[in-house]
Amino acid sequence: MSTFASSRRSLVNALACLALAAPFAEATAQQTVRVVVPFAAGSSTDQLARQLTEALREVNGNRYLVENKPGASGIIGSSDVHKAVPDGTTLLMTTGGHATNAVLYEKLPYDSLKGFTPISQLTVTAGFLLMVPAGSPYRTLEELVAAAKAGPGTISYGSAGNGNTTHLVGALFEKAAGIKLIHVPYKSTPMNDLIAGHIDLLFWGSGFATPIIQQGKARALALAGDRRVDELPEVPTLGEKGLRGVDVPAWAGLFGPPGMSAETADRIQREVVKAMQSPTFVKAFNTPGTFKLASTPAQFGDSLGKEIVRLRRDIAPLGIRMD
Repeated sequence: MSTFASSRRSLVNALACLALAAPFAEATAQQTVRVVVPFAAGSSTDQLARQLTEALREVNGNRYLVENKPGASGIIGSSDVHKAVPDGTTLLMTTGGHATNAVLYEKLPYDSLKGFTPISQLTVTAGFLLMVPAGSPYRTLEELVAAAKAGPGTISYGSAGNGNTTHLVGALFEKAAGIKLIHVPYKSTPMNDLIAGHIDLLFWGSGFATPIIQQGKARALALAGDRRVDELPEVPTLGEKGLRGVDVPAWAGLFGPPGMSAETADRIQREVVKAMQSPTFVKAFNTPGTFKLASTPAQFGDSLGKEIVRLRRDIAPLGIRMD
């Protein structure tokens, strides 16, 4: 009889614990999540982060804080996430520069592949548009290349900084076309100087550049990418013009710190898929020449690894090093 009473008391106590645990589990499921963007506020990556986190909030009820930590080609913000606890409350949203940094910097404070947990490659753009000012004398790619060959070192191209993807695509273009340009690195966007005619050309992501072209503020002579931008069907790719090998990653992706469990990464990726399919995100995401992916962690990790190998092969001959 005493054994039965003892067992009954144990059962009652266990049920009481479960009753208390249930609301606790529900409360801890709603977390505050930091999403670190290693670029300035207002950048295309920052805009995507805010669009996605708003949709994610509706999916899982979490509170999201987008933190901009720009500097050193994305290394400062990425280092923050690399050192964070891998519990799903700190994430990194970055770009293809994450892969190019692995090639350009010998002394990175982390391994671009092993130092993070890939969660999802979110978007990919058609590529980089080769832009010239609206009043430029160069109306075709052929005219630009001919002028550059006739006057080596007289035509300038801007970039968002040494080692930035906009620098690399320009350097690869020089190599493919057999020309010599003047590289003008900026600490921020060189777009205003291009529009004003202070620099001769600029390679910029199609998502941000397309509206500027459509508004007549600049002209596009070609696209460094695999296929034409739907909104600019008249702009040929460099490949169509016989210039191969001008291929620099143009994507946005989500990472966690190293050591994040597969279960956590998979859960976040599933929530990302739901968020990117939601009316909130679909309405907000209106970036020309940019395509939604929401790949799995395994797909993203495999793609990133192959991309770094390819970049080592393509960029090494350029002799560009950042340390």
